[in-house]
Amino acid sequence: MSNKNNDNKAVIKKRSGWYLIWEYASERPFIYFFSIACIAISSILATVIPRIIGDFTDTFNSGKLSIDSAIHFALLVIVVGTIRVTLGWIGRLIAAQHGRILMNRIREKLFKKWETMPLSYYHGHSVGDLLSHALSDVEVVRQVAAMGINVTVNSTIMLMSALYVMVVHMNWELAIAGLGPLIAIPVIVRYYGPRIKNQSAKLQAALGVMSQSVEEIIGGIRTVKAFGNEKVIIKRFEDRVEDIVVERMKFVKLSAIFTALIPFMASIGFIVVIGYGGYLTIIKSISLGDFVTFLLYLTLLRQPLEMLGNTLNTIQRGSASLARISDLLEAPLAVFDHETAKEQQQIQGDIEVRNLSFRYPGTQKDVLSDISFTVKRGQTLGIIGTIGSGKTSLAHLLMRVYEPPRGTVFVDGVDVQDYYLKDLRKSVAYVPQNGFLFSTTIQSNIAFADDKIDENKVLDSAKISAVHKDILKLKEAYATEIGERGVRLSGGQKQRVAIARMIYKDSPVNVLDDSLSAVDTKTERLILRNMREYRETGSQLKTNIIISHRLSAVMHADEIIILDQGQITDRGNHQQLLESSELYGKLWNLQSGGEGRSEPTLPEESPKTELLEVLLSEDEEAEKVKTTEGGEYGS
Repeated sequence: MSNKNNDNKAVIKKRSGWYLIWEYASERPFIYFFSIACIAISSILATVIPRIIGDFTDTFNSGKLSIDSAIHFALLVIVVGTIRVTLGWIGRLIAAQHGRILMNRIREKLFKKWETMPLSYYHGHSVGDLLSHALSDVEVVRQVAAMGINVTVNSTIMLMSALYVMVVHMNWELAIAGLGPLIAIPVIVRYYGPRIKNQSAKLQAALGVMSQSVEEIIGGIRTVKAFGNEKVIIKRFEDRVEDIVVERMKFVKLSAIFTALIPFMASIGFIVVIGYGGYLTIIKSISLGDFVTFLLYLTLLRQPLEMLGNTLNTIQRGSASLARISDLLEAPLAVFDHETAKEQQQIQGDIEVRNLSFRYPGTQKDVLSDISFTVKRGQTLGIIGTIGSGKTSLAHLLMRVYEPPRGTVFVDGVDVQDYYLKDLRKSVAYVPQNGFLFSTTIQSNIAFADDKIDENKVLDSAKISAVHKDILKLKEAYATEIGERGVRLSGGQKQRVAIARMIYKDSPVNVLDDSLSAVDTKTERLILRNMREYRETGSQLKTNIIISHRLSAVMHADEIIILDQGQITDRGNHQQLLESSELYGKLWNLQSGGEGRSEPTLPEESPKTELLEVLLSEDEEAEKVKTTEGGEYGS
């Protein structure tokens, strides 16, 4: 594996977003040179046609026009026009194609960057804002890369060619009079450009807020319906849309004024040429053909000048979009491959934490303080504690979702910072409490770790996680499309499918972060028993870390640690903690329904547990109603 340090380190010096277009173009200099050359030649040929018509007018005015000369002029216009259109089409086609390729390339860069960003980044950036980057901003950049090249080259070359002919080969005084008003264009661009750029940034931000609102409403539609809160949600959405309308109208007003002023300057020049050029023609200072040619040049230049105004408008928008994209692509990485990272032998699963203290960036309080423990290969560690005690933070540090201090977390005796991130995370299978599932089939979700699905392995994983029978009850079994975030499954089914996905990955280290909270205690015991058996019969011994609020989930662990406010307050196995920890004993009595029992009580043995099972059953029935809504899916 090649050293990836330089690619992953944060970029210190911030670059302009225009480097994205320049880098792409510099990798393909010939194709862009060819495209620009085609457009430039096409623009030059466009200025030849008015000159031909001017010569035709002088010939006609002098009485020397014949059939042969008329045909000659007509053929010249046809040939020049055909070559001009063909070259212009080729140049624009090439620019448009590579604009699309650039758009796809930037989107790939964004997606790869999102995969490397720490969780803290997503806490401060909404999904809608990120979607706005990938959709709206990138589309504006495409317009700049494609239309910007077309129109800028076309307009500039055409203007310079026409100016050369008008000044050098015709009447320079009339040329200056006609083109003089165009000098005001840079002033207009200077004044309106920054305003359009700033307003475009505000508009894109408003679009991001609306996208986030749509994502939240669709994702939480059950809650909206359950509370009968549709009117409130509609009002909130209307407010977001109203914000977009307001920002859009401000942008349209600025754009309309900007794009109208540039052709207006050309119109003033046209009026000047008609007046002054007509006078020069009357006094025989210029020929009638030259006068017609001047008018044709100004008419010809009107369209590219209008397009140039639109392009400058688009460039200002693109500048804002490129700045937003660049800020994301060059955002510093909190976790990356260090220079000390190198190839390691296959991870076996020995984990050691030494005096680990950690606080999140920007905070003043440690979430973990002086944590130390060891888990040998094949052993199980149980972690329990109150909400906010640091259980999930500890799991994230083991996988380097957040960077632990050097010399505090070791895997197989090697500091986790000396592993490549890809290798470390490939060796850890993690199941969070929410058990996020993708909107594809159950089979694809379980086999998420592989590009090619092993159907037998999928079945075995589902059986170990005790979800196989539930899947077979569905109409399409493992081929069932589970919908957005697994909406067609109950909470318990989603957690068990997520556990099956962990088992399928077959990593040496498994981390279950309160991922049995939605299943009943009987199913929980079945899953844990299957996992204990699988730990010893699988391809290799598994090291399991189980985080849970239920003591029944960790009672068979080789060691249990109790976290409170980021510190280990007690540790030992189940029996030792029953004898030595007052807190553990009280929790066990409360959850098991008995005094000091060393084994969990079955539901029928305790009235308290029976009541709990009834409540769970009612919740499960309610979940069925919510998830099916007339369909065939349920627990």
